[in-house]
Amino acid sequence: MPLHPPPTIPMKEILKQMDKAFESRVRIGIMALLLVHEWLDFNTFKERLGITDGNLASHTTALEKEVI
Repeated sequence: MPLHPPPTIPMKEILKQMDKAFESRVRIGIMALLLVHEWLDFNTFKERLGITDGNLASHTTALEKEVI
């Protein structure tokens, strides 16, 4: 009996979500740092990105809401 793959999300929808999630250079920077480093603390993110506590908190919250 052949196995059927689960239904997939159309690529158009995936790209739409990605556009929203990465609409900011800060969010792209966060993800770039995570590609290079398995783990970073909050202060290291702030220092590397040159942003404030509140700015980092709002961008990480936005990324979490997008389930990245």
